[in-house]
Amino acid sequence: MAAPSPVVNPAWGGLKGALWGVFMLQKSVAFQSNSMRSGVLRAGAFTFGLCAAAPSFADDTLPLGWHTEVALGGSLATGNTDHQALDLESKVRYRTEHREDVYRLMGDMARDNGTVTAERAEASGQSNYDISKDKLYIFGFARYSRDRFSGFHYEAELGPGVGYRFVRTDRLTFAVEFAPGYRHGELRGTGRGDDQIFARGTASLDYKLSDSAKLTNELVFTGDSERIKTEDTLAVTSTLIRDIAMRLSVNARYNSNPPLAIKKTDTLSKVSLVYAF
Repeated sequence: MAAPSPVVNPAWGGLKGALWGVFMLQKSVAFQSNSMRSGVLRAGAFTFGLCAAAPSFADDTLPLGWHTEVALGGSLATGNTDHQALDLESKVRYRTEHREDVYRLMGDMARDNGTVTAERAEASGQSNYDISKDKLYIFGFARYSRDRFSGFHYEAELGPGVGYRFVRTDRLTFAVEFAPGYRHGELRGTGRGDDQIFARGTASLDYKLSDSAKLTNELVFTGDSERIKTEDTLAVTSTLIRDIAMRLSVNARYNSNPPLAIKKTDTLSKVSLVYAF
């Protein structure tokens, strides 16, 4: 099993700037109207990614073999306020010379004074096959999600796609993907099925701020005949000791036409401990 790449005394200028960027992005999303939040998030993530860039890059690739990380976060309050929250996320990669498989599993749950305020679980997998070294690749993906507050009992997606890595070094990776796909969902309350052909675009950035800190941003856009959905996740991860790190992240999801009078925008801010092996 390959050793994880480090994620050290941080370069505090870069790390503080990254943390400030996370805070300002969250603040800008929270105070915009629902119709503007998705655009603000995309613009903020793109600008933040550019501002984080450094002048020197060295060519490298992720080592072959297995790479796993598990992130756990939560909170507990008792007394005048009764609050419990727990979130878990795991990511497993397997890389060979021409192929990379990525598997993800995540869940969020929160309860305030006995009332459930968040309950979401998601599992996904993607297999990439290189057509040209470190640049063009094709892939297949599958995703299954259950979100109590999405208006759907569950949603399942799958499809093929093509991706292109504009940059892939030991310090910076930036890639875009496009894929057609098929989605099947079941509407909550009615049990009626919802089937859609959709288009999906993804832009992902992974930037090493220092030997111990990195910034990641993933933007996913899907569109079909009934709705447009975007999801953006911005995170800063910094090593605490050996294989244990701390992660601050902001996730925002936007649905232009949610069912059952559900709100169009959801945001989630998290602080998690990450173990990589």
